Amino acid sequence: MTKPSNFNNFMDALTQELIDMPDEQVLEGRDVRELQAGGQALLRSARAEAGKRRLAAAKAGVSALRNKPDTSNVQVLAVSAAEARRFIAEAQNESRYTLAARKLGEMSDDEVLRLYSQMKRLEDAGAKGRDE
Repeated sequence: MTKPSNFNNFMDALTQELIDMPDEQVLEGRDVRELQAGGQALLRSARAEAGKRRLAAAKAGVSALRNKPDTSNVQVLAVSAAEARRFIAEAQNESRYTLAARKLGEMSDDEVLRLYSQMKRLEDAGAKGRDE
């Protein structure tokens, strides 16, 4: 027999022995409520720590986004509503974009520029994803 199989056999036997053992023998005179309270406190502490780590990661992500220069807004500021309408009209025929049926003539300039900005941001994000 090899050592890993001996170890596995030992662990299997130990696990089975613990499963078969009566609760009173496992607890060895300890207070069940005290053990439960300790376990609950440990669980609460672990949850709080996990929450703190997620919050710290989220804050770091937001901070990184805020410190990153936004190139898509620069493009939007330099584009007129007419140019944005042309871009959107052409994009409606491209497979890269899925646009709901829109009547560009009925959209205000602000709506056209907002849609153009969203499309450019998605385009930039797609280009970054391919580069990485």
